[in-house]
Amino acid sequence: MYPPEQSYGPVPGGQGPYQQGPYQQGPYQQGPPGFPGAPQQSDKMPGTAITVRVLMFIGGVSGLIFGGLLLVVALLAGGDNEFSQGFAEGVQTSGTYVSPGEVAIVMAIMGGIMFLYGLVSTALASFLGRRSAVVLWMTVVFQALAALSLVFGVATGGFLGVLPLLFAVGMIVLMVLPVTRAYYGPQPVNPYTGY
Repeated sequence: MYPPEQSYGPVPGGQGPYQQGPYQQGPYQQGPPGFPGAPQQSDKMPGTAITVRVLMFIGGVSGLIFGGLLLVVALLAGGDNEFSQGFAEGVQTSGTYVSPGEVAIVMAIMGGIMFLYGLVSTALASFLGRRSAVVLWMTVVFQALAALSLVFGVATGGFLGVLPLLFAVGMIVLMVLPVTRAYYGPQPVNPYTGY
């Protein structure tokens, strides 16, 4: 004969003997990280990251449009056509002591920088949908470089750069907030699937 089953009864805390331990399973308990019942990070992109992504798309498209327009104007102004003659007359009548060719070169450089900014910003904004720490820190570094160049522009008298500078600093702050870093941080590995 087998001995009768003993009932150990509830233990302090109201749990049965087999529900004790650090990984209790109940309505309010969680399992160990990486296992079923473990607290999972939300798959939903936080509002901070969404805001940065939208702003980067807007800034990127604007950079592509305005940078492209400046490049086209610089190319037309540097050529030998009716537009370049009118451009040269406009530069001479403005009272500046700069040749039309130098103005076209400056416009081409500014247009190239704006176009490059737009290209990188649009690419990074599209990559922000991927949960990767590399994407997070590439975005922060890119915005920091943009902010430094805007600080230089504002310091040399380009007060139109103040608003983009504030946006760049705001995006950096949003990207380094704990909720954003947690979203782009390492994801728990499922022991059953390996990913």
